[in-house]
Amino acid sequence: MALPVINTREDLDHLAGQNPAQHAEFMLYLKGSMTRKQNIAVYPDGYGQPDYTGPVVEPIWADTEDLATIEHFGFTKADFA
Repeated sequence: MALPVINTREDLDHLAGQNPAQHAEFMLYLKGSMTRKQNIAVYPDGYGQPDYTGPVVEPIWADTEDLATIEHFGFTKADFA
């Protein structure tokens, strides 16, 4: 069954009372949102411009902490320890 639309902490708290299993599932999604992939490669000046003639730089993907989503719902990183 699909999760209902949850936009606020109030929506989430209501879901906890109505369907604890869906609440737990959403909490797992929130925990997973605490990191995102970010390209940390260093690119030379002019890279990507039409007249650039230097070497090709491959992206380097790394996990970066991003707490914006959990903070939107009133949580901190400690709430998911």
